[in-house]
Amino acid sequence: MKKISIIFSVGVTAMMVMSSCKKDMTEINKTNPNQFSDSDPTLMITGAELANVILNEGEAARLAGIFAGHFNGYDRQFISYAQYNMTSGDFNTPWGNLYTEGIAQCRLIEAKAAKANNQSLLGVAMINEAQLLLAASGLWGDIPDKEACNDAISNPKFDKMSDVTKHCIAMLDSAANLTSGTDYSAAFAGSFDWAEVANTLKARAYLRLGDYSGALAAAKKGVSAGADMFANHSTETPGAWNLYYDFLDWNRGGYISCDGAPIVGMLDTASKSSKNNPKTDETARFDYYFLADNYTPLDPNMYTGIFAPTSNFAMVSYVENELIMAECYLRAGDNANALFHLNNVRKEHEANYGGYKDYVLSDFGPTAMVKGPTEAAALGREIMVEKYVSLFGQLEPFCDLRRTKNAIGITPYAGTKLPGCFMVPQDEINANTNAPKGGSLFDVLELFK
Repeated sequence: MKKISIIFSVGVTAMMVMSSCKKDMTEINKTNPNQFSDSDPTLMITGAELANVILNEGEAARLAGIFAGHFNGYDRQFISYAQYNMTSGDFNTPWGNLYTEGIAQCRLIEAKAAKANNQSLLGVAMINEAQLLLAASGLWGDIPDKEACNDAISNPKFDKMSDVTKHCIAMLDSAANLTSGTDYSAAFAGSFDWAEVANTLKARAYLRLGDYSGALAAAKKGVSAGADMFANHSTETPGAWNLYYDFLDWNRGGYISCDGAPIVGMLDTASKSSKNNPKTDETARFDYYFLADNYTPLDPNMYTGIFAPTSNFAMVSYVENELIMAECYLRAGDNANALFHLNNVRKEHEANYGGYKDYVLSDFGPTAMVKGPTEAAALGREIMVEKYVSLFGQLEPFCDLRRTKNAIGITPYAGTKLPGCFMVPQDEINANTNAPKGGSLFDVLELFK
């Protein structure tokens, strides 16, 4: 009996263990270790920031650069792009990155940060979202905003460009009070301050609305000297390189060029359109921007200059902020203060390149060194030309050209008009019944009319 009891006990124990194992295995099989159910928003923010970098430095920036006259098409499809022969499908990639990797992720992070009461992370996500939306509305005009990236809405409505711009200003107002310093900035470089970045982005937005007093007030709290925000490309390895370098040399050498681009003449001492004068020597900046006889007769400088592999890319800068203030003061009739901020930019260039002396107001006018119908007209053109040149490869010059009705007179590569916008992508037209149809590359956006 004792032996039978022992055998019975062992058997029951074994069955219990097997039953327990079966239950545990069943529970394990319910969970796929390769399928993530959630993510830490402090880790997610880097991905959203990289989407911001890609929009501002990637394909969208290259196309905007062609439309603005910073680059020219030299091979394959880019020859057609420079002749403004494009279809809606050519804009699918930047649009997809903008919403899937950018806006959607920012809004997820914001919700998680608010729930965790992480105010700084919330502010950083809002600033990145606002920069993405401002960039997108500056390119496409009306875009999905309020209803975008909502799983419950399959056909989001397109919000007016002006409404998106105002929404961004409100977001930046809130964000500037939530974060400062360089919290959560793994994708970026520089000794920047998030609150200053937010205010310079606000100034951009107010310029588009034609609110120059609002732009000036924001810029006064904007990016200060030595506090630029850059996309971080300090590591010399594929995937971390400057995105222009990655395209110009590593992937698509010779597709785009600066040969024949209007920006070249502005810096070339031998050109009739040159901005060189007795107080301005653009030789060093020309060499930093351009590289002769490489893939094309004149490439963007991808080896030792602005687009070298480890050259950080300016996302929001002191130079832009100062030139915003210069324009706003000029529009208010304060030429002296406009000149003061232009000279601040020239001091920055003197430190970086050499060849720049301060202007005085008597340098501008009908018979002066920098010519124009009036002192204000000559100074105003110099401010806008300086901004066009200083922001080489960035999105804002394309926005400024349309905002000012091409005040600096950039000659189109084809026809008589510069492109007015990016076309609504074919992927969006196919998927969203609210997407506008029948648009043209030459449509004039709401705030640029």
